[in-house]
Amino acid sequence: MPELIEAEMYRRALDPLRGAEITSVELLDEAYVRPSGVSTSDVHSIVGSTLLSTRRHGKLVLLDLGHGSDRRSIGLHFGMTGRLFVDGAGPIDALVYSSERKDEAWDRVRIHFGQHTLAVNDPRRLGALHLDPADDHLGPDAASITPAALERVVRGKTAAIKATLLNQRRIAGLGNLLGDEILWRASIRPDRESGQLSEQEVEVLAHVIVETIGELTARGGSHTGDTFEHRQLGGRCPRDDAEMHRLTVGGRTSWFCSAHQQ
Repeated sequence: MPELIEAEMYRRALDPLRGAEITSVELLDEAYVRPSGVSTSDVHSIVGSTLLSTRRHGKLVLLDLGHGSDRRSIGLHFGMTGRLFVDGAGPIDALVYSSERKDEAWDRVRIHFGQHTLAVNDPRRLGALHLDPADDHLGPDAASITPAALERVVRGKTAAIKATLLNQRRIAGLGNLLGDEILWRASIRPDRESGQLSEQEVEVLAHVIVETIGELTARGGSHTGDTFEHRQLGGRCPRDDAEMHRLTVGGRTSWFCSAHQQ
């Protein structure tokens, strides 16, 4: 479930470690490392590096490292169930679609910065640690998408708009919960053909994406949207009390208002 909002919360939790040196790495699950050809010794080569800065692109959290004149980076992707903890505490208590327990058996990697420890806990092992990742395959970050950038993303595309929003190569950071909430707020059905949106609809949608991310970040997560509790059979639209309908778009379950989303 970690979407852009959760990834940004993880990034912020790592900011206090800037300037600290990596003193050791515990790679508890070698299969968690990407790309697949990266060896254990490659991962341990970051020991002695200093955390220079943290970044985020979509759902990917990036840690920029320095060791003398050498520059490296690691990327953390959390899949559906990954959580980040710093010194045993995390910015997110529980994830939708994941266990609320924090079982150390689910720790996949621990990175020690002296007395401080970064741990990635992932029950279903759907996330990954990337060594020196490239992020040029990702689309523009959803948190700062502009109408002009979104126009380039959707124009000429025959895919449903929900599928386009969730395609990380088109626009980075949105997942199922944010996608449904954003389209509900923008009054657009999730199965509308992307290229058929008018210029005005695209402009409104871009503003709604940015505003929704900002508002739900302040609330505490992607699960705090106005529609979250109504995503169920018998659910009613919190705007106009019409019935919420369900359909599958791009392999994902989607909920929308039967009245105002057109």
